[in-house]
Amino acid sequence: MQALVEEGLAYARTAQAAKETPRAVDLNALLDGLVCDASDAGHQAELIGRHDAPLVTRVQALRRTLVNLLDNALKFGGAAQLVVESSGGELHIAVRDRGPGIPVEELDQVLQPFYRVESSRNRETGGTGLGLAIAHELAGALGGRLRLLNRPEGGLEARLSLPLAGVDAARRY
Repeated sequence: MQALVEEGLAYARTAQAAKETPRAVDLNALLDGLVCDASDAGHQAELIGRHDAPLVTRVQALRRTLVNLLDNALKFGGAAQLVVESSGGELHIAVRDRGPGIPVEELDQVLQPFYRVESSRNRETGGTGLGLAIAHELAGALGGRLRLLNRPEGGLEARLSLPLAGVDAARRY
């Protein structure tokens, strides 16, 4: 019950993310730190790709988004890859796992609060149904979007896309 209350409060705090003052961050250092933290905790995680320009963003919102996605990948997929690339004026950060994926008809539903693919009440096999909802809301606060895709080779990709022009324009806030 306590975990449910704590995650509910975390979800409620996502509304405050848009008020965070944007600032420059070394994205490579942020992502490397997340991967190292996961590895130090005994998980398989790797970082592929780089974004060498400083990124102006709401850093805490970005960190929370990525931590939620990384935690899901490790919990349900056993390992995680963070893949960074940019194209078409957007920065893409994909968190990929090797898990079972999500049924296609539920890919949008899992972004809604309290929706769980695994329907038992066992918190060891499923969460509260708020992690992806929080990440989805925070992606919006970052001016971006979060999409979930089943990978052809198996596993899930949670793809955070941020407009580079929009992120850079955040300097004016």
